[in-house]
Amino acid sequence: MNCLDFRRRLLADPLSNDEELLAHEETCPDCAPFARETRAQEIALRNLLQEITPPEGLAERIQLAARYEHRGESKRRWWYAAAASMLLTIGVSLFSVWHTIDERSDLTLAQSVLNHIDDESNHLREARPVSNGRLKFVFDRFDAELAGDLGQVNFAAECPMRQRTGVHLVMPGKMGPITVFFMPGEDTDGVLPIVSDRFQGEITPTAWGSIAVVGENGEQLDGMGEALADAVRWPANAGELASALFERRLSLGPRVAQQQDR
Repeated sequence: MNCLDFRRRLLADPLSNDEELLAHEETCPDCAPFARETRAQEIALRNLLQEITPPEGLAERIQLAARYEHRGESKRRWWYAAAASMLLTIGVSLFSVWHTIDERSDLTLAQSVLNHIDDESNHLREARPVSNGRLKFVFDRFDAELAGDLGQVNFAAECPMRQRTGVHLVMPGKMGPITVFFMPGEDTDGVLPIVSDRFQGEITPTAWGSIAVVGENGEQLDGMGEALADAVRWPANAGELASALFERRLSLGPRVAQQQDR
């Protein structure tokens, strides 16, 4: 399958679990971000439509118009445009979802972590330590409490990961920057390896979810996940809070959510 065929089929059904589509996405660095953004927009539109009470007969008018359109990409794009226009007439404003959200439910957690690092690779270049106040602010959003020293942290923010949010840290290492994701509610059965051409690491299960620690190939990471996990106390409902924060970011839209992270 080439990239053009992949995108045409994905636009026809963004939430498809077709094995051929998934296989192409996993191996194509150009199509993977496109697929994540397309799925995020599809879910955002569906959620928005579910929250709105449309004028009487709106659904029938859309279905009637769509019935006479050709199948494929042109149909989907026309349907979105028609739906958006009608919603705007009743005072509803559609919004776009930021491209770093990964909405594919069957994507492995390890691959989601690698995708997030790739999507926000600019943070790997952060060189100045963040303040203790910044760290406290980020963890406070989850009602989590710093109980120990995390070491030097050059970046700290709340970031979306699949269907929840978590804490994203970047720390200095000997081989290069080390990325850490505290992922409340992301339970695993055991330690999961993370391997790519550039990075290595692992996801370690915790009482509140899991923690991912990823560094450049050759970085010594043994025991780092456990030590960092022990340095933070999480509430019993950490997973529920992470889901609620994810939904809030989705409702606010990317620009407002990013402003709140600053």
